[in-house]
Amino acid sequence: MSYKFELDDGVSIDLTTAPGVFVPTHTSTLCVKAVRRQNPSPGRVLDLGCGCGVVGIVLAKLGFVKDTLYASDLSPEAVDLTRENSASCAIDCDARIGSMFEPWGGMQFDTIVDDVSGIAEEVAKLSPWFGETIPCASGDDGTELTRAVIESAPKYLADGGSLYIPVISLSRADRILETAHAVFGTVERASGQDWRLPEEMAPHLERLDTFKNDGLIDFSRKFGMVMCRTEFYLCSEPKGS
Repeated sequence: MSYKFELDDGVSIDLTTAPGVFVPTHTSTLCVKAVRRQNPSPGRVLDLGCGCGVVGIVLAKLGFVKDTLYASDLSPEAVDLTRENSASCAIDCDARIGSMFEPWGGMQFDTIVDDVSGIAEEVAKLSPWFGETIPCASGDDGTELTRAVIESAPKYLADGGSLYIPVISLSRADRILETAHAVFGTVERASGQDWRLPEEMAPHLERLDTFKNDGLIDFSRKFGMVMCRTEFYLCSEPKGS
C-alpha cells in the first residue's frame, strides 16, 4: 500500500505501508512540525516507535539528520518497512527491532522523536488506528509508554539534546506532563491541533463518556462534533544531569 505524507507548504514524500503496521496520522505531521519550528542543527536523530519510518525520513529530507537516521519499533514488520522506505528515499538508516530504548544501549542522540502508542488501551480497541496485530500496551489511562520514554530519555540524550513527546487528549494528559516536568527542566509546547473523533468511534460514545468521567481521557463537543486534541512538547535540560 502507498501513502503520501504532505505538509502545508507542499513538502511531500511517498512511502509504503502494510497491514499490521501503524498508518501515519496527524500525530506524525505534528511531530515533524514541532521539530521544524525549533529548527535544530543537523544531528543524530532517533525515531522511536517509527512505524513505517515516516517521521524520521521526513526529518532527514528536511535536513535535520546528520549522516545516519536511527529508528526502532517493537514490530519487525515496521522495521522492515522503515528500511525499505529509507532506501527508496536514499536515506541511510539504522533501523532496529525492540521496545523503546532497548536497542540503543550506550548510544546518545541530539533529537529523539517519540511516537509510541499514547492513547488509553480501551480507547485504542474502539478506534480505527489499531488492529488486532498492532499493540497498544499504554495502560488504562494511555500514559504508561510515554511516561516510560520520558523517564528513560535523559540517559540517551547528548548534551543539549531534546525529546519530543505527543500528549493526546485520549489519555490522561496531565499525568504525562507531570512526569515531563519532574524529569526535565524545560517542557515547552511545540505544536498542537484539534481534530474530530473518527466516525467509526461514534457508536462507542457512551463508553468514551465513561472513560472521560473516570478521568482517563478528555474530549469536547462542539456543534455536534466530538473534538480531541494532540500536542507535541519539547523536553530538554534533564534534571540531575
